[in-house]
Amino acid sequence: MVTVSPYYKQKNEFNPFYTVVKTVDDKVSKIVGFKNPLYKNVDNGDGKSILDTGGKFLFQIHKSKTLSTKFYISIRKKDITGHLGMKARKDTTASSNVNEILSVFFLINNYPKNNYLQKLERDCSKLGDKSTGVLNPSSDGVSNVTYDQLAELIDKDETAERDIIIGYNNSIAVKKDLKNQGIKQVYWCPRGKPPGVSDKNPSDVVVELGNGDYIGYSNKISEGTDQTPKFNTNMYAYFSKLENSQQLKSVMNIIDTAWDQAVKQIPTTKKLVLGALKEFDIRKEKYSESASKSSFGSLATIFQSQDLEFYADGFYYNYRNNVIKNLGKHLLKSDNLMYFLNTIYFYTYDDPRVKSTPCPYKLLIGKQDGESTIKDVSSNADLRNVLAVKKSGQLSKINFNYNGTAQSFELKFSWKDYKVAMPITCRTRAAGGWSGKSLFMTTPGLKIT
Repeated sequence: MVTVSPYYKQKNEFNPFYTVVKTVDDKVSKIVGFKNPLYKNVDNGDGKSILDTGGKFLFQIHKSKTLSTKFYISIRKKDITGHLGMKARKDTTASSNVNEILSVFFLINNYPKNNYLQKLERDCSKLGDKSTGVLNPSSDGVSNVTYDQLAELIDKDETAERDIIIGYNNSIAVKKDLKNQGIKQVYWCPRGKPPGVSDKNPSDVVVELGNGDYIGYSNKISEGTDQTPKFNTNMYAYFSKLENSQQLKSVMNIIDTAWDQAVKQIPTTKKLVLGALKEFDIRKEKYSESASKSSFGSLATIFQSQDLEFYADGFYYNYRNNVIKNLGKHLLKSDNLMYFLNTIYFYTYDDPRVKSTPCPYKLLIGKQDGESTIKDVSSNADLRNVLAVKKSGQLSKINFNYNGTAQSFELKFSWKDYKVAMPITCRTRAAGGWSGKSLFMTTPGLKIT
């Protein structure tokens, strides 16, 4: 899976040059009259368009990295094969995709334990566009997962055999958990949930029982405990959910103030950088994870000219650290913490104003050696009550633990007679460089004692 960006960066090295499929390369070479042209991804092409395959990605043709031509092309994502001179990035979701889909695939497809690996390989190569029996819900409706699609997921997985084994072991654990209840349908849920089930339900796979009830499973590929509730979202979207305008204004100020603080940390000797930042108004940028890709890329070029890494310790790290410090200071106030906790309730258990089909879920911890384990995590009444707190006075001993340089911090507080700990991470998740001022915010879960 290739990330295409004019500002792509890997291991602190800019690399906007890409490789393309042979058919495109042959056509370009013939038109420009020289072999081995280079393809530089750009926002806007310069000169004459010499090839258009119906895609949105523009590439300026180069004779070398420093010598451009007056020709450019427009091609599709599938015409792009990789980053020039760089090893292809691993598909980071491939392992979990295989693990998840096979957890329910093996529930409804009877594969003998002594040769399920070999049989799955044969079926994926022979059955093609036939349905596996697993349904894939999304905003566009519910579709069937085919054997071709399953084969593609397995091909992208660098640890495919391990993940197939885990999926098989997961299915054994789920069968026991269902206690011989009839199965009507099974769903793999990377982009949506079955009709009627809340999109906020954290289940990776869902089983519809014969009586119409749903039960979900949140898959983990390695040993460990899971403390729910949790959230994974961008900071601005998070503070928007409960529609409190004052809280939303506060997080906007947290974000923009962090930028101003990072600007003040630039060495005074970096005149070009400081001049560019003076002309740049962060408050005019959208509160998004990706909307500022172009403007950030332009700043990064100026930073690089003065030996500063905009996407790392030259600016981004300071910005992120300031966001975290400002957020921590905000959450030390019990009213703000209460709003934050109520929002986690919204993400985990759904908005109580909206009716949805019940789908209790359990944690499914995959194992390669031996049977997978299942833990009931969504029925913990104390955790729900912590998040549903309506009186901020019930929250006390609020403590913000942060070392000042990491992307994670820990929030601790007391609720009634309980102590609660919650690790939180704030970071960019954009491939190829920081692309927007609203950072991604996540927690692996709350722990209550």
